[in-house]
Order: sequence, then C-alpha cells, then structure tokens
Amino acid sequence: MGDRFDRDEAMLLEALSDKVLHQLPPAVWKELFLGEGHASIHFEDRELTLVHADAAVPTGQAGSVTEHFYQELQRINTRHGGRLDPYVNAAALVTFEEPGLAVRMAMELQQAAIGIALRIGIVSGLCTLAFFRAQGRLWCTPLGRQPARAAEIAASAAPGGIVISPESFAPGEIHVRQRDFVETRPGFLDSEHDLSSLALDAEYEGIDIRC
Repeated sequence: MGDRFDRDEAMLLEALSDKVLHQLPPAVWKELFLGEGHASIHFEDRELTLVHADAAVPTGQAGSVTEHFYQELQRINTRHGGRLDPYVNAAALVTFEEPGLAVRMAMELQQAAIGIALRIGIVSGLCTLAFFRAQGRLWCTPLGRQPARAAEIAASAAPGGIVISPESFAPGEIHVRQRDFVETRPGFLDSEHDLSSLALDAEYEGIDIRC
C-alpha cells in the first residue's frame, strides 16, 4: 500500500510540476522544485465544481476583445467567489465548492460575452487540490481528471452554449434570475489564493444537461 501511495504522490507532483511550468513564471517552478518550496507542497481531495470556458475570438480582433473577456471574467468571478485558474489561448478554469454558484457564474459570463463565442462546460466531483507556498504566500490549484473532463465537456458545447454534467445539476438551478445572485463566498480559507494572482433569468436557451 505504501508503494501505491508513493506512486500516486509522484504522479501528482509530476502533474503539478507540468502545470506550474506552463502557467506560472519560471521563478515559481524553481522555488517549488529546486528550492525550499518543495517542502510546502501537499495534496487534499475535495468535492468541487469546475467551470471551463473556451473563448473563440474572431480573427484580427484578439487584442481588445480578449482583454475585455478577461476583464469580465475577473469581475464576474470575484462576484461569485470562485477560484480562477487561468489557462492559455483564451481559456479559463474556475473552481467552486457550491454547484449553484458555478452555474450562476457561467450564465452571467456567457451573457456578458461581447464579440466572442464562449463554450462552457461545468462538472462536479472529487478533485485533488495541490497546495504550495510560493513568494511567501499559500496557493492552490486543481489537479487530476476533473479539469480535463471540464475541458472536454466545454468542447462538446455549441458556440455560445453551456453544457452541464448531470451531477452538477439540481432542480431549479437553471431557473435563476439576475436579481437572485447572492454575494456568497465558498469555503476556501482566506490564506488560499488562486493562480490568476500569479499569472495573469428564468430559462436560458444555451444550457444543455448532458449524461
């Protein structure tokens, strides 16, 4: 059993190394894997809901349109209390502990998209969070199957659509109005920061509940 746990942790460390290397400044990777930061790394399993958004930017309009998308993403994410874990190439991943907040955030982001066609996927399930200290602060990011699954679900959506996995959907979740949005924060600790700080009504037609 001990060998299995060692292998599991080695795989998680490899996944974290790859993610940090591709998403964060090189100095962060060096601090974590070549310096004292390695001792701070630990992993924790939590039931989470992930929102993956892909933005299709029209040719020749990448500058201002992309900048507006990320401004709206930051604003709406802050409003709903998610943890933003930015990817590259006009994609984003947001982590929630409450599925209802994830659905509301996705709906508002889709409605705010101007000049781009968003494909959004929402999944829920057991997810591994990697915690580590870098630049004097505690950070965390999701690893494992769920982030990749969220990207796959998003890719299956029509342009301008949202696909929600069945486990993320509860009766009544879709039938929310803008005025019903509440300033509720998830159960993350104040000392935990999303990676973006280191890097950069009623029925909604575009929502599809997939099996």
